[in-house]
Amino acid sequence: MSVPTNADRPARTRSGYTLMEMLVVLAIMGLATAVILPSTSRMLDQATAHAVFFEFQRQVSDLRREANRTGLPLRLVEAGVDLDVVEANGAERRSIEVREPWRYTLAPPLDIAEGGACSPTTANLINGDRVVMTLTENGGDCRFIRLQSGPAQLRAPASP
Repeated sequence: MSVPTNADRPARTRSGYTLMEMLVVLAIMGLATAVILPSTSRMLDQATAHAVFFEFQRQVSDLRREANRTGLPLRLVEAGVDLDVVEANGAERRSIEVREPWRYTLAPPLDIAEGGACSPTTANLINGDRVVMTLTENGGDCRFIRLQSGPAQLRAPASP
């Protein structure tokens, strides 16, 4: 009686993956997605916040250049405030547009003098109901710097 050897057996070719191999790959992909997705979402939120900040800063700089060019003072107020009112110092009220669902608050309103100098103020950039970034302008050059980022208390704007 002869014992069969490997040479006597027909060659089996494997085509495809086993169920266990597929499940392991899916589990690894699921874990990788669970780790990567939250950080990607935070990164996109931060990028959007910075884009809104830079757009806000650009529009404030445009208003400063306009006040310097025309020689007329301006007062930057929040969106929704009556713009037809002329301030006691003759300043024309203006507001700027930020992308939806973002908005801003100013405490107190930003006064831009005829020559382009700005009054000290604090601005909050708000996404929905959450303060995302608090900014301050205190150098007179209308450039806002970031005080903090993240959850903060919403400051009520001062009355003009």
